[in-house]
Amino acid sequence: MNQIVQSNMPLRVKILVGLYAILTLVAFWRMTTFYAFDLLTLGVLPLLFGILTRAKWTKVVLFCYAAIQTLGLAAMTTTAIIAYQITPNDVNLAFQGYNVPLIPLWVLLASLIGFQWWVGLSKTTHVYLASKPS
Repeated sequence: MNQIVQSNMPLRVKILVGLYAILTLVAFWRMTTFYAFDLLTLGVLPLLFGILTRAKWTKVVLFCYAAIQTLGLAAMTTTAIIAYQITPNDVNLAFQGYNVPLIPLWVLLASLIGFQWWVGLSKTTHVYLASKPS
């Protein structure tokens, strides 16, 4: 497995693997703490496996995963905008007692999703996933 990871993986794919490794840890934390099983957190497991093994189906799963995330962010954004129009004082996000600012959170999430689309659509990723490790 170490040979698979080190064999000419582009930097952007390495960053994506690191991001997915962190998301995998978050998914396991959510599973054990909240008993929450959903596609947004657990969907990263086959994707991480596919990238590391250069499976043929990886690019399709990457696009599906990024599309699901994009739709989820669009739905949450639309809901927040509508709720803000109705009652502006009630639109806030609290996590474990801390208020999370919505605009920086949205920028962060949009950047992460945009990065996944950029990596998925790049030619270097296509070349990396098309070539088999020796």
